Amino acid sequence: MKNIIKKAILSEKAYKSMEKGIYTFLVDARSTKKEIARQVASHFAVEVVKVNVGNVAAKSKRIAKSRKQVKTGGGKKAMVYLKAGQTIAVLSPKSEAKGKKAKEKGQSKEKDIQQVTAEGKEG
Repeated sequence: MKNIIKKAILSEKAYKSMEKGIYTFLVDARSTKKEIARQVASHFAVEVVKVNVGNVAAKSKRIAKSRKQVKTGGGKKAMVYLKAGQTIAVLSPKSEAKGKKAKEKGQSKEKDIQQVTAEGKEG
């Protein structure tokens, strides 16, 4: 089986959709939805519900020294929907760990505020 998936797209929008179980990949331009679903399912051991694909237009970039226009990027993007409750551990955002730390910091700040107000009432 040829390698269809080139890389995962890790943008802010992609991270938000990962929380909903939708993962975005840059794939080979000649690949089909069925091939993409099969590759993701076998590679990451998950169950794929559906796949949406779209072509991404290449952007023009001007090289200053030679004054030439060059095309960068482009290709085919696949949004893979996983079965509810399943995630791809390698790509999942680490917001859970950050969320726990933020909660701990928030609780410690609340304790500090309570201590300060208690000290203020005593004095």
